[in-house]
Amino acid sequence: MFARLFALPCYALVCLLTLLPLSSAQAVGLPGLLGNQTKAQPQAEEPLGQSLDEVIKSLENDQQRAKLLADLKKLRDATKKAQPTPEEGVLGLIGGTLSSLEKQFSGADSPVNRWTDEFDLAQEELAALMLPASQWLPIIFAFALILMVWSLLAAALIWLSHRVRLRFGLTDELPQHPKTWDLLRFALRKLGPWLIALLITVYMTYSLPSSLGKDLAMVLAYALVIGTCFSAICVVAFSVLDGPHRHRALYILRRQAFRPLWWIGSFAAFGEALSDPRMVASLGQHLAHTAATFANVMAALSTGVFILRFRRPIAHLIRNQPLSRRLTRRALSDTIEIIGTFWYLPALVLVGISLFATFVSAGDTSTALRQSLLCTVLLVLCMVINGLVRRHALKPQRGHKRHALYSERLKSFFYTLAHLAVWLAFIELGLRVWGMSLIRFTEGDGHEVSVKLFSLGGTLIFAWLIWILSDTAVHHALTRSRKGLANARAQTMMPLIRNVLFVAIFIIATIVALANMGMNVTPLLAGAGVIGLAIGFGAQSLVADLITGLFIIIEDSLAIDDYVDVGGHLGTVEGLTIRTVRLRDIDGIVHTIPFSEIKSIKNYSREFGYAIFRVAIPYNMEIDDAIKLMRDVGQKMRTDPLQRRNIWSPLEIQGVESFESGSAILRARFKTAPIKQWEVSRAFNLSLKRHLDEAGLDLATPRMSIQVITPGSTPEKQ
Repeated sequence: MFARLFALPCYALVCLLTLLPLSSAQAVGLPGLLGNQTKAQPQAEEPLGQSLDEVIKSLENDQQRAKLLADLKKLRDATKKAQPTPEEGVLGLIGGTLSSLEKQFSGADSPVNRWTDEFDLAQEELAALMLPASQWLPIIFAFALILMVWSLLAAALIWLSHRVRLRFGLTDELPQHPKTWDLLRFALRKLGPWLIALLITVYMTYSLPSSLGKDLAMVLAYALVIGTCFSAICVVAFSVLDGPHRHRALYILRRQAFRPLWWIGSFAAFGEALSDPRMVASLGQHLAHTAATFANVMAALSTGVFILRFRRPIAHLIRNQPLSRRLTRRALSDTIEIIGTFWYLPALVLVGISLFATFVSAGDTSTALRQSLLCTVLLVLCMVINGLVRRHALKPQRGHKRHALYSERLKSFFYTLAHLAVWLAFIELGLRVWGMSLIRFTEGDGHEVSVKLFSLGGTLIFAWLIWILSDTAVHHALTRSRKGLANARAQTMMPLIRNVLFVAIFIIATIVALANMGMNVTPLLAGAGVIGLAIGFGAQSLVADLITGLFIIIEDSLAIDDYVDVGGHLGTVEGLTIRTVRLRDIDGIVHTIPFSEIKSIKNYSREFGYAIFRVAIPYNMEIDDAIKLMRDVGQKMRTDPLQRRNIWSPLEIQGVESFESGSAILRARFKTAPIKQWEVSRAFNLSLKRHLDEAGLDLATPRMSIQVITPGSTPEKQ
């Protein structure tokens, strides 16, 4: 028997070692399948040496070997016939999917049949609850009494709260810009009377005997209170999103969305309460199950109606972002714009999927709608918490002016981490609703992956913090000046230093993150060094530009908004990079000059300037009168409201500089503010011309002497 079992030419020894621990009954099973008619005799497991002898004998016998091969071929053919050939390709996949759907939606286990059976069983349980009228009266009386007591208590509390509001002059609705206390007071006003009345009613009903009417009344009251709580939380969540251009949308949601949200929350809470074991015991499993499913379906349909009715106000809330965010974060604003426009489509798809899953699962309320509604409630709570965090972050905080910039940016950093923590908590709770968990994943199979992801996230957050601190330190150091002259220097050096810092921090963070992810960064560093060396040799002009520009910026030879003459170009500095300087001349032409081409820099914008005048004195005017006239004009210039801020010194008469065309050239100058010397010169020349016109004097004109010589006469000079 063992000879036929293990007689395979190539795998005899391996099969023998594998099947040795099997019992004799298991060992003789294969020959029977192969058609061997030899009876298996129960015997003990044979030793290894005896089994090897049997295998050797079987292999030496040609007839036994041929019969064993024939039996194995028959077994192979039977195995091929038993296993259907799988269809390959896209058509095979579609066919398999349609086949599985057909099996799921047809037959005795189809959703339609299961719903039919569920309704039949529910009708039987409802018929069993049909008691005589004498037994129904106590149930109806208990139901009506509890609801009446609860309603009267709630009405009394509502009247009392209304009197309190009138006494203290409080409004019924939320103000346009509600504070945290206003939101809390609104929620308490909507929920407080009904919740307190329910607690008092529950305490008072302890004396009543347990009955179906009492249970149904308490379930209905509980569902209505939960619906009120859900609607109040949603309205508070909408109000937290208050901001510019959102007032009309908030007005609509605050005054029209409360009742639809109340219906959604009440239906969902009623379906949840009917799944309670005590209600299942009172009504019956199938009747309670059917009623709970109907309530959840009504909650889903109410949610769909709410989405379609209020899709535009909610889209308005999502799309309208603050102006600062729209200007600085254009990509994020565009993404939010798209989400706000089409937000209702995925919401309707979620509702449809929940209804379809409920139909397919024949009303399994432990999944589908219940989980979707719980996720919706968690999302609303997450929005409320994030809105409160953002509201607290926007509050002005008093602090030392010296550290105001640090505190502002660090506050933004930590509030961003708080928003991230809130969303992570929402994702974790949402996954737990669906039977999954990130924490369990990190503790189980995904431990290694989670460790790497956490290390990556921690590295990025730490790099972000380092960038905030370093960038703030640079900004604080460059803008600190008593005279206020550091603005141009800060505008010049800050972009360069910030770019260098950002690139350095980004590279270091990337290397550290890759190392924490388990990647060997040594080849990367070596390759970066080789590439840097190659760039250094191959781009010598670029290196020269970088080094020259670095020293020019460090020495503060020029800055943004300076009026300079560099590289043969005269103009205002508009921008600096690590390689070039950008000038705009008086004709509006922009010149981009590499730093390596700058041999000298003439800066007209530093400290002060001189407005120099060279005035030709008329030949018929005394020099002392000309000096006095220029002094009078200079004194008048210093008292001019438009020019006195630009003139920093009295007019300095430097004397007669030269003689040109018979006229004396008188030189004078003003000490002026930077770049104002040309403006002062034009104003002085205009004022001097007006004084000369008033005195009846003309400006000096070139003089020419002509001698006329005639024969026999003396020369006449004209």
